[in-house]
Amino acid sequence: MINSVQGPLLPSNGVAKLGVNLGKGSVMPLITLTKGQIMEGVVVQLQPRLLVETPASIFSAAASAAAYALGERLLFKVVDPDSLPPRLELLRPGQLPSSLLGEQSAFLRSLLYRSNSLAPLQQWLSRHFGGMPNLRSNTKMPIALSALLHEFWQSPGNPQALDIKKALLMSGLFSESRGTIKTRAGAMMGPAKANNDLKSLLQLLALEKDLEVQVKPLVEAMHSSQIKALDAFFNNQLYYQWLMPWFDQQYLMITLQQNEQQLSQRQWSISLAHQGPDLGHLQINLLLTEAVGTNDAMASLHFASNTLWLAPLVNSSKQQLNMALQLHGIHLQQVSVGPFEENDAKGRPNNPHAILDVHV
Repeated sequence: MINSVQGPLLPSNGVAKLGVNLGKGSVMPLITLTKGQIMEGVVVQLQPRLLVETPASIFSAAASAAAYALGERLLFKVVDPDSLPPRLELLRPGQLPSSLLGEQSAFLRSLLYRSNSLAPLQQWLSRHFGGMPNLRSNTKMPIALSALLHEFWQSPGNPQALDIKKALLMSGLFSESRGTIKTRAGAMMGPAKANNDLKSLLQLLALEKDLEVQVKPLVEAMHSSQIKALDAFFNNQLYYQWLMPWFDQQYLMITLQQNEQQLSQRQWSISLAHQGPDLGHLQINLLLTEAVGTNDAMASLHFASNTLWLAPLVNSSKQQLNMALQLHGIHLQQVSVGPFEENDAKGRPNNPHAILDVHV
């Protein structure tokens, strides 16, 4: 329960979500919990009893409602993810990692420590483009806006390095910095607009009355990704995470990060993740190390999937993969392949870089 005592948070009463008047649906997207994970909760009711919603449950907390405000965001640490309901510990500012941004407000803290920030956007894209029929949205988008979204979300036929850089610049991470040509993002792509920047497009969609409720959490997801990037920049690290169009109106989530140790060793970690009806769960992790005194680099690759076709494909294609990388001065040092684990896509540190400019 929420109180001043240090220890696990134990709900006094479990509450079914359908019995709570939350207006137009749940505040938080559902996620799978892991022990030690930091997650966010929102105060959704003060009277007649205090209710807090997390991505895992809504519960009644034995605490004075006078100490909290409706809509206030609280942070919790998962103590036992397997219990029903999960055991959570309420975290106060002094218990969280030091962060200049996190110290500014509870809202920034909630954005910074939010797990899987882009999950709401991933789910919305799947619903809109019909890649997962059971998630299709019942809200009809105006024809002009739907056409704009479809035109924006087009994958290049044969993606090159420049296409990936443009996808990063159009991801919404750099919307603000693109307002001036003094930044590399602004000089390369120009001002952020709805036809060339995902965050600007979502902000335009949010102006539609029928779309406002479902799109505003997507803009907030973009803000969370930006805050993580900016916090990493302040800590002399690099962290970009963005969605890129892939195949037929599907998406690829790319995470580029570099901590302080990797910075000194000239290393970068790159993760490519995809989930779709055709390929299932697919994860590719790349560790890139720049060779001292040359422009070459060494690469270690790990492929993971929940399907059976990946392992034989990777094993039969190592030579072609090595030759393709060598054209770009990258030498394949190690390749491995294994099953996809749910934890593969979780628990990554909130590492490094900013909304300020691009250095890739």
